[in-house]
Amino acid sequence: MYKYSNKEVHHSNKNNRDIFTMEQKPTPRYKAILTACIIGIASISATSITTQVVAANSNVTSITPAQLSSVAYSMNANMAQRNLTTSERTLYQQLYNIANSQNSLYNPSIFSIVQQYENVRSKIRQQFAVVQQLAENTYGTRAQQKVLLATNAFILMYYDALSRNNPKFYWPNLGVFVANDVRSTYALSYSLSNALDPLNVKNGQNIVIAGMPIPTLQSTIAKANNELIQGQANVMADIGGLSVMHQHYDSTILAQQLSGYGANLSQAFKLQKLADEEALRSGIYSSQFKKLATNAAISFGIHEQEKILQPMWDKPLMRDFANINNFMLSLSLENLGLRGDIFVGVNKFKLIFTPYLIIRAPFTATNLANLQHRIAIARNGFNILNEWKQNIFFAPWIPIYQAQIGRGEGLYQPIGAR
Repeated sequence: MYKYSNKEVHHSNKNNRDIFTMEQKPTPRYKAILTACIIGIASISATSITTQVVAANSNVTSITPAQLSSVAYSMNANMAQRNLTTSERTLYQQLYNIANSQNSLYNPSIFSIVQQYENVRSKIRQQFAVVQQLAENTYGTRAQQKVLLATNAFILMYYDALSRNNPKFYWPNLGVFVANDVRSTYALSYSLSNALDPLNVKNGQNIVIAGMPIPTLQSTIAKANNELIQGQANVMADIGGLSVMHQHYDSTILAQQLSGYGANLSQAFKLQKLADEEALRSGIYSSQFKKLATNAAISFGIHEQEKILQPMWDKPLMRDFANINNFMLSLSLENLGLRGDIFVGVNKFKLIFTPYLIIRAPFTATNLANLQHRIAIARNGFNILNEWKQNIFFAPWIPIYQAQIGRGEGLYQPIGAR
């Protein structure tokens, strides 16, 4: 991962062994991108290059070395992090207040569990709609990139609030960091799209990236990011609904009454019941409870991946976006893009003096459009996060990072976002 960090901790599973490394890597952001570009074009003709982007479906990228270098320079400039303005800080405080106003979601006058669940999800969606309107009021309707980043910040705040309001329900503990990694992809893809503007004016139809001319690529990025944020909002509404329901009903009853939403959801609440019972016996800080709550979180994650996110990934638009993601990864030797790794921190594009924690995706899980690959990534992430939270060196930092994300402090705010 390209960075300015002084410490990096990797954790991955290879041949069923845990691997940790801590290393000194004071690598400037631009140097990493440019070095990758130089390596990528060193053996190619100086007039033009045509490379195969390796993906599920290979797509051609045709761009000159000079143009590729220009894109790298511009991406670097666009990814510089900025501070929020006074009006933006006011907006983010409003988002924080809404995210932490969850007590009114449950309606005691509704007696049907299914209707209560739908009621809570509907109210969360209404909150998201309010947030979108507040963001548009602050930035204007034409600043869609900044609007989207603000709505993502709200989702991050929401997961932090869910985690604090219901500490026995573990899904948001990892969800907040995964959603923040998606935010980094918004920042990177917007930076790529905006970096292509000068080339688009000159000869956008002649340049092909990931099988697309520049106008098509830029349109795909915008549309795909809108799909991603809607997918994030849908997961937030669903997980938020499940967490609130868990605070008011016995998990066994929820497993029975919500069985119509899928077998994985019923199984998740059965596992949650085991965790709840263990919490009564040994408390929520016992290692046995943490293991059981992690197992339940994995099952809730399987439900979200199958019912909420897979329909999104099945769309042709998202397959095109996956090809763009592969181009960003190839541009930077696997450092830029959504790979499946989970950064347990706030902002990997800033100078970091604290432990740089990153959960590496399993080597066999490389296709984010594949349901089983995403489930493998999530299972690995939940288990490793649980281990780290019981590690005397890493455990103190994780709640600090989560709290910063939950307050919207230091998030990815690329200067090139529009």
